Amino acid sequence: MFHPLNKQLTKGSLALSFVLVLLMVKGVAQTNLSGKPGLIYIPSAVALEDGAFRFGYNYNPIHYGMRGRNKNPERIWFAHLAILPRLEITATLLQMIDTKIRDVREGIGDRSMDVRYLLLKETKKRPSVAVVMTVPFTIDGAMLTHVVVATKNFTFNPTFSLEVSAGYGSPYFVYRNNGVLATDLNSTFLNNFAIQKKSEWRFKNNYLVGPFGGAVLHFRKQAGLMVEYDSQNINVGAYATLFKRWTVQAGLLNGDQFMFGTSFGVNLLKLPRQLRKESEK
Repeated sequence: MFHPLNKQLTKGSLALSFVLVLLMVKGVAQTNLSGKPGLIYIPSAVALEDGAFRFGYNYNPIHYGMRGRNKNPERIWFAHLAILPRLEITATLLQMIDTKIRDVREGIGDRSMDVRYLLLKETKKRPSVAVVMTVPFTIDGAMLTHVVVATKNFTFNPTFSLEVSAGYGSPYFVYRNNGVLATDLNSTFLNNFAIQKKSEWRFKNNYLVGPFGGAVLHFRKQAGLMVEYDSQNINVGAYATLFKRWTVQAGLLNGDQFMFGTSFGVNLLKLPRQLRKESEK
């Protein structure tokens, strides 16, 4: 006979197991500005486990604002998920931050979604290769990413390893022509796509346009030093992973201003033994 107390215990066990998932399952470490596996600004082609999920926050300083240089600092909220083998999606929300000089008079912020697909997995002789692109449904994006990137890891000993990435960002992108949509009542979200040159886009930040590259010196995969060329500037930084799940990182952009961020990672497909037993009942 089922007793209400057993139901309460079951719920308590499930809650405890969920906490164990957060504390025990290992995820990817540092992420770039938009929440993808990467360094400071640039992405990488590091392979993720199926079900890897990471969410977090990054602060972008005023001199390097995506929606306008020297206007306002920015905060980026992100969530990244490996939904299928080799296929990942990232949802981002970029918000300008009020200052004493300039108030922000915008809505919720710049919302966008990116897709990353791993073309090749890393082997002893070749690097991993990935394509990353912002979906073309974005109307007013400032942190557009359209790149091909390769990553190779070199292990020196159990303590130190080197991760090297290099890639190229397209100077063009496909987007929805909002001006056309506003005058065409019969349009849908699948219509009125156009090719746009990034240097002529309203946000002339040249984010990831042209060649870029960088390297991370890992210390036991728990901390590391980073240096990168983001197609415009040379940036340096560091990261540390605490309690296996929580990562904090910071970078100095072009020797000028600091950016920083934090994220938390889990794997949604790996469950502790106790939760697996509960799910089988």
